[in-house]
Amino acid sequence: MIDTQRLIRAYVGGVVGVTLATAVLLGIRFSWTVSLDPSFLVAVVAFGILSLITGLVESTTDPGIAGSIVFVAHLAAAVVIGPLGAALVAAFSMAASQLWLKRSAIKAVFNVAQITLTTMCGGALYLAAGGQLRPAQLSDQAILAYGLLVIAYFGVNSLLVSGAVAISQARPYLGVWRSHILRAAGYDLVASALGLLVAWVYLRFHVYSIFGVALPILALRQAYRENMELKRANAALEQKHRELLDLFVKEIELGDPYTSGHSQRVAKYAAVIAREFGLTQAEIQEVSTAALLHDVGKGHHEFGALLRKDGRLSLDEKKLLQTHPVRSAELVCTIEMFRGEIERAVRHHHENYDGSGYPDGVSGDQIPIGARIIMIADTIDAMTTDRPYRKALPFERVVEQLDKYAGTQFDPRLAGIAIRSTTIRRMVGDASSVNLELATLWSPAEAKGRLGKAAVS
Repeated sequence: MIDTQRLIRAYVGGVVGVTLATAVLLGIRFSWTVSLDPSFLVAVVAFGILSLITGLVESTTDPGIAGSIVFVAHLAAAVVIGPLGAALVAAFSMAASQLWLKRSAIKAVFNVAQITLTTMCGGALYLAAGGQLRPAQLSDQAILAYGLLVIAYFGVNSLLVSGAVAISQARPYLGVWRSHILRAAGYDLVASALGLLVAWVYLRFHVYSIFGVALPILALRQAYRENMELKRANAALEQKHRELLDLFVKEIELGDPYTSGHSQRVAKYAAVIAREFGLTQAEIQEVSTAALLHDVGKGHHEFGALLRKDGRLSLDEKKLLQTHPVRSAELVCTIEMFRGEIERAVRHHHENYDGSGYPDGVSGDQIPIGARIIMIADTIDAMTTDRPYRKALPFERVVEQLDKYAGTQFDPRLAGIAIRSTTIRRMVGDASSVNLELATLWSPAEAKGRLGKAAVS
């Protein structure tokens, strides 16, 4: 079994080692950029104070968005005093804030090391690209070099932080990185322009300008904070909507004991597959919502007798039952916020990857990604929960079927993710332990005849 704490310690140790090695190499390569004269020390103190103030104000007023503007001081310091000077600013201000906030030792060491390494890499690239320390004017070369500094700073930061999150939460690295880099990329790139402005103001008006630039920086941070609070309020509202949807779907499934809990389980499986595939949080939410609603059309009265029928369905009955994705999509699109991707995922969740599915016979990437994910999640639940005519099948049987029909019934990339997912395997085991029951599209006799195919749903 993987020891997460040991992996975290090893990862942090590796980051610390790379940080120290980088500092030594930069000290050799750019030693001329560090001279302990009064102007250098004053700049370190000034930018350190700016970094510490912004960091502490952010962290104490709203820990959820800490670090949203503190990078401005680091970027400005890199332009004025170089990579090693900026690294000193970042390291000491981060260490002080970590002590103030009483972070655990492992978190504090990682945060100090990663921000130091991030700042050194950005500053080194700035110099390598032709950027000058204390530039007299903002030439095209200086602006280009500063752009590379910004890219390197946020790039290295996202890579390092994503690694720690992926290990501690046992999540795929690429998915975590993508979520991290997209979450505030626009804001970070716009706000990074302040770093160049702060450097210019400092060089023109010297140390006293730090107190003047702190006010607009904190004002920008306040605007960002208010925007984040609005997003959180919207998220809370969405959560209430989700709870109402859960209740609505449960009411529909109460009519048949073998469908109880099916849609909720499919939604959870779908969310895991979507996350491990690397979709954004917004996309994951869309897929999960579509999965929750994928069978709401079965609530129409014409399907009731078919779902309760003990014998084999006739051809006409089967064709009627195969209209349920369309009926589900029609219900879903009556709610404006579900029109578009959610509606399309619901409509196409029985399309096969080779085009042999229904209702429209589309194939491959023409099938919405949400529908392809729901097809697999639906199959997993169909095979791993009890039915009137058989007990739940082991997950190994699911693996066999997903592998066998990858490329024909299932998107092979998504099938591979589901097969390898330890989270899915654990969830299936938990569901089996409490004997959750199965929802099925087919009558028992019809489903038994289709058992050889993976999607008995």
